[in-house]
Amino acid sequence: MPTQQDATDSASSDSSDSTGIVGYRYDSSDQYHQYVNEIKAMHDKYHAMPAAQINEYVKALSDAQSAIDTWLRTLDHMLEATSYGDARRSMNRDAATTYYNAKLTDLHQLEYDFKINRAYRISIETNTTATGSYFEIVFSQDESHHAPSPQQLDTIEQQIAAFQGQPGQDGTYMQSGEQMLSIAGLHADYDFQGIGNYCPSMTTDQYTFAAYCEKKTDTVFVNTGHEAYPYVVRSPQYLDELRHEIAHYLVYSRCDTVVPPLHVEIEGMTNSYAVMYLGANRDTLNSTGASFPAYAMNEQTDQAAASAHAGTCVVD
Repeated sequence: MPTQQDATDSASSDSSDSTGIVGYRYDSSDQYHQYVNEIKAMHDKYHAMPAAQINEYVKALSDAQSAIDTWLRTLDHMLEATSYGDARRSMNRDAATTYYNAKLTDLHQLEYDFKINRAYRISIETNTTATGSYFEIVFSQDESHHAPSPQQLDTIEQQIAAFQGQPGQDGTYMQSGEQMLSIAGLHADYDFQGIGNYCPSMTTDQYTFAAYCEKKTDTVFVNTGHEAYPYVVRSPQYLDELRHEIAHYLVYSRCDTVVPPLHVEIEGMTNSYAVMYLGANRDTLNSTGASFPAYAMNEQTDQAAASAHAGTCVVD
């Protein structure tokens, strides 16, 4: 099997190897070497990374250690594949540059997907063409979530922040809540236990008033069995509780995850997002933080919310 070190033929168009094939050799291009070097650097970085640091990226997963193990094995296989080289040739000087620029983009997206717990799929192939053999890392990702554009999300946020709900004829804010959810393209599901059909690991206890599950992207689950529900649903607080869940959806839409690794409590950051961009009352949502510290807002959660809003969803 040829190695990288074997791939030393000149890239000039009138050069040829022992087969007599003429053209620019792919693994002589600068972009090829950048690609291989970045794979090696990524491999070495994560294998040397302290457990506590790499766990920050996957701690929200129920199978966090399995995700880490799979990621490290993937990097091992990718590094091993680079030894195969790329002996293809082309008369087009830019062919290898274009190909490996696209592969570099895929590599960066792959790392980002690991960091945000987004599902990714990798296959590693070795192929032979008329002009030479080469390795290829084929990357694909979960495209099931089609988020609105950042500009559309901005408009949604502005409309929700301006929304003034009123109690209905039954004295509750249920109808107003449904109207507000519809601005974001969401609807309410009052079968709270049903969330387990989509996100089995999510808590459906008596303490959770409402929840958002990224596997059911268009739905907010409302717990009508919560002990405070009969009172909260008759108060404007009900709309702020829903704003918190809408904030989960908006963070997901901007970051492709509801738990971006921003080194703060996710629920606190989501509360900050609801206050800063959706018009929620800070005191109302902070009252939850008194009993559940993970929901407390502070300067750090505000900064994290601003980062997520800007699409900066990973902090190393």
